[in-house]
Amino acid sequence: MSEYLSISDMAELHNITRQTLIYYDKIGLFKPDHTESNGYRAYDTLQIPVLREICYLKNVGIPLDEIKNHIGSRSLDSASSLLKSQKEALDREIARLTLTREFISHRLDFYSNMSRYKEDLDNPAIIEFPERYAVFVPFENPICRKELHVTLMKAWKILWKHDMLSSDGFGTMIRKGSINDEDWFKGAGVIAFLPYYKEEIDSKIIIESGKYVCMNKNAMPYEKDPLQRLLEHINGSGYEINGDILDLCLLDTTFYGADRNVDYCQLQIRIK
Repeated sequence: MSEYLSISDMAELHNITRQTLIYYDKIGLFKPDHTESNGYRAYDTLQIPVLREICYLKNVGIPLDEIKNHIGSRSLDSASSLLKSQKEALDREIARLTLTREFISHRLDFYSNMSRYKEDLDNPAIIEFPERYAVFVPFENPICRKELHVTLMKAWKILWKHDMLSSDGFGTMIRKGSINDEDWFKGAGVIAFLPYYKEEIDSKIIIESGKYVCMNKNAMPYEKDPLQRLLEHINGSGYEINGDILDLCLLDTTFYGADRNVDYCQLQIRIK
């Protein structure tokens, strides 16, 4: 029985392709025992354990350049060190994927609540909310569609900096103290809700728990009429405003056709 295997036999034995072995030969990772006069690569059966280990290391995600550096002079210590390093890398990736999965779950939960809002416009209702956390970025220019989008992306960049995704909604915060001023949007800005509390985010704010008078609307935050109507409702109902005003985007224009250029939003005003 021949001690040599063809490239096809060697590839099939390790569940890889001929092209993979040709590439390994090209980069100097795993070369045939010799090449015959007709150009055919021949592999010694003694090379099987080496290729077997290369395949194992590749299958657990170790890069080929690291395998190449290791395989030529491996020891028990170096093999253990290589695998420990890869295990730590996998642990970090699992943590990242777990967090990403949590962000997706948050967004799905957010979407699942939309069905009860969609047909409920201009109808004030009291909803109780828990304490919430968000980043706040003030407007630098007069509020308009461009300023909204640019400021929102500044808020999203803060979340990205802290390995977060904005999955829990966003909107505009209008300061309570500005409602009686000529400029309602003095000190206003964008908020992006945090998926979880993180101490080191400097621009985070706490949105207090409590009862909020809420009203859904098809209008942008800089359109005052819906907010004026809600303020009149609050005053007429004997409530008192007890915090800043939130104008949250429920569904943005990506959910609508070209015939609609406003967001579906919800005003939230904390009362007492």
